Amino acid sequence: MPRSDYSWIYPSQINDTDDQGRITAYRRLYHGIRSAILDGRLHPGERLPASRDLARSLGISRNTVVASFDLLTSEGYLETRVGAGSFVASTLPDRDMQTSQNARARHPIAPKDRPVRLSKSAQRMLTYQRRFPRFRVARPFNPATPDLDGFPFDLWARLLRRSWRAPDIDLTIPDDPLGLPLLRAEIAKWLRQSRGVNCDADQVMIVSGAQQALDLAARALVDPGDIIATEDPGYEGIRGVLAASGAVVHPITVDEDGLDVKGLTKTPSPARIVVTTPSRNYPLGTTLSLARRLSLLQWAQDNDAWIVEDDYDSDYRYDGPPLSSLQGLDTDNRVIYVGTFSRVMFPGIRLGYLVLPPALVSAFRGIRGFADGVPAPTTQAALGAFFAEGHFGSHVRKMRMQYGERRSHLKSLIADDASDILSVLPSDGGLHLCARLTRAQDDINMQEELVKVGLDCRALSSYFEKSRPEHDAVPVRGLVLGFAGWKKDVLSQSFGELVRTIRRMS
Repeated sequence: MPRSDYSWIYPSQINDTDDQGRITAYRRLYHGIRSAILDGRLHPGERLPASRDLARSLGISRNTVVASFDLLTSEGYLETRVGAGSFVASTLPDRDMQTSQNARARHPIAPKDRPVRLSKSAQRMLTYQRRFPRFRVARPFNPATPDLDGFPFDLWARLLRRSWRAPDIDLTIPDDPLGLPLLRAEIAKWLRQSRGVNCDADQVMIVSGAQQALDLAARALVDPGDIIATEDPGYEGIRGVLAASGAVVHPITVDEDGLDVKGLTKTPSPARIVVTTPSRNYPLGTTLSLARRLSLLQWAQDNDAWIVEDDYDSDYRYDGPPLSSLQGLDTDNRVIYVGTFSRVMFPGIRLGYLVLPPALVSAFRGIRGFADGVPAPTTQAALGAFFAEGHFGSHVRKMRMQYGERRSHLKSLIADDASDILSVLPSDGGLHLCARLTRAQDDINMQEELVKVGLDCRALSSYFEKSRPEHDAVPVRGLVLGFAGWKKDVLSQSFGELVRTIRRMS
């Protein structure tokens, strides 16, 4: 029996608009007829109403119907018979596939129930995914937040504009995976002067951050099953990147003298890479002693291993001059030096660097070419000028003084108002303090409660690899308290809320 009402074939909602964002009438009708054919509401061989009758029924122009019919006919959904009208095509090559797709659309599998097969690399990486809260804006005590109000963004904007005013060939057609020569030369000069790093521009590679640097190191030097030794406690992001390579990430204890080098002799086989923060462990703040530095370098030479020196915020040392780098003591070219500008300048800059032993430069350049080609040149050019004109050094000196004052203020707050519940761990620099909880409290649960009052404190125990269920050792319970990003009055107010929360939980 012929149908009399075709209003259902003209849907009110479709996702198909013209250049001005309008839903065109003929596309609306086209989608309605096509969907009806594909889900079986219109059957093969079924005759459609005459264009004039359908237009009258739907309250649209005949030209709209004709345009829709023509498009459907050209795509094979309709066929025209001379003198008889338009019919649903009797054969649709993709009908079975489309019917199956539409059936799934009508009865979708909930995303949480849909089986997804992840690679072993992804599974290893996700084992170390971040366990910290995420806020849209930085909240007090976040340990990775510098003072953004103190950065000269107006100057930075002028340098960015200037880099494009008369761009040279290196900016318009960058071709060296190592990065722009000017920036590499300035970084090498700064590191020689401030950190005692033994390098020249040809050894410097620009990367998007410390984690990309570690990813490149793992790709170049590690095979599945190799051991990579990391500090315990340490930054979770490091472990996740390294685990993705198929390496076995082996935690090595950090004590008051830094990485316990003797622990490297207890791994099932010699580690291929050791990742360490000799200037200041993250998060504890301990420094690798000279004796252990020399011992670590000797161990790497004896075992044909590599050392990755992560020097994430050594520009901010408040008790004495900056320490010399481990790389500067290396006489056998075993150390890969890694640095970042995220904390010294601002996180969104997304620039860091590697200083490579000469023998690795060619391999890393080639691997970087496959990873993401050439790093974006515009920001590099601005940063190179920021260095060359002396702005970088001025900014570091200014912020070192300001951060030192805020650090002293936070230590005084703890001593005056919370000495019975918090004990500051020794540290000579950085953007945060670690405070041990003097009472037997769960710092993970405390972190969650502090989030509820708008504070982004980090549970100290979450940085310990041995706090995971497969280990029996109980790590230090405490809080990681960033101070750099907030003025003294904000620190005072926020610390008062922190103390009230801790006491309430007690």
